[in-house]
Amino acid sequence: MKFNLGIVLLIVVSLFPANICAQVPVGRWEIVHTSGDNAAQLAQYPGSFSTFLNTGGTGYTYGTFTNSICVIDAETYNVVPTWTTSGGNNYVLTITVNNLGLGPNFSFIYTGTYNPLTLIPGGFLNTTRAITGTYSSAGDVSACNNGSGNFTATFLPTLSSGSATGALDGMAAVNGSPFDATVSSTITFSAPPTPGQIAGTVALATNPTFHLNPCFATTSGAVNTLTINSSKSSQSGTSEYIFAEGLDPQGVPTTLILNGASVNLYTTPPANTDPNALQITSTEWAVTAAIGEDNPAAGSTGVSNDGKNTAMAFSYGVIGGVCNDAGGVDAPFFFLSGTPIVHGPKKQKHRGNGPNPDRDQDQTRHRRQ
Repeated sequence: MKFNLGIVLLIVVSLFPANICAQVPVGRWEIVHTSGDNAAQLAQYPGSFSTFLNTGGTGYTYGTFTNSICVIDAETYNVVPTWTTSGGNNYVLTITVNNLGLGPNFSFIYTGTYNPLTLIPGGFLNTTRAITGTYSSAGDVSACNNGSGNFTATFLPTLSSGSATGALDGMAAVNGSPFDATVSSTITFSAPPTPGQIAGTVALATNPTFHLNPCFATTSGAVNTLTINSSKSSQSGTSEYIFAEGLDPQGVPTTLILNGASVNLYTTPPANTDPNALQITSTEWAVTAAIGEDNPAAGSTGVSNDGKNTAMAFSYGVIGGVCNDAGGVDAPFFFLSGTPIVHGPKKQKHRGNGPNPDRDQDQTRHRRQ
């Protein structure tokens, strides 16, 4: 996944217990082409899809994102995941794209085998849960791909409980301007009502101001907790997209958006060699925490978080209310407690340069699969 988030929010969380495994293939998958992309695609980033697979062979269309340049418009729920099994640990994942008349319709069909101890290239005996194999295509994918190749789909745990604390910083953002000063905050995760969603709350220790205007409603001086709207918020592949809703001081609906991904963090020197890495500080960089989107050239720190939510890089933004168009970054959040969902039997990705108030305000994005 290529980050187009010029300024980011950095969240650091603990490792989830390694012995907790979702029943394959239900859960978050980052599908990355490790061969087969053409020069036009590789000039930007590897072709990939972030998705959440459900029981019964379906996937969460609302939370499916892509970096494939063959997808002309991924903001209209036209990237549809499905899956089947041929027995044992063998799976077929299919991504079907309807380009809505803007380009050819097509599908990528990924056939592979699940291994909970897949070796991570560039890691020192690092392993992660992944499906590896080959893929083929149906329809015209010549704009991005040669039609077939190899892939790896990295699994990430579902965020379903626990909390993370940190600060929203007063730094510039791609969309809008930042809060006037740093604001400490806590994100508390809860079990989402529908697989692929994110649920919970965001609490702010002090009321952020934007051009000296207080942003959110208070009660007896304390900022009212924001509620994560699970029907708009999603987690898929390495992606996390959070809409935390509340009111401004005048009672106008206001939403704090956190838009980002789980990442590996590494420092330089040596000089950064990954053109898709996101710069966090003058010496720190972030790359997606999935095989094929990580950075083995950076050593173990460039790959060690693959398949984990150890660190997340976000941008933040506000839509609605007196602080509409505010946006910036934060300091590290530290995970306090919690465990992921254990599922029962059975991905910019096209998402813009961080929160886009004009786009996100118009898109209610309530579709569920």
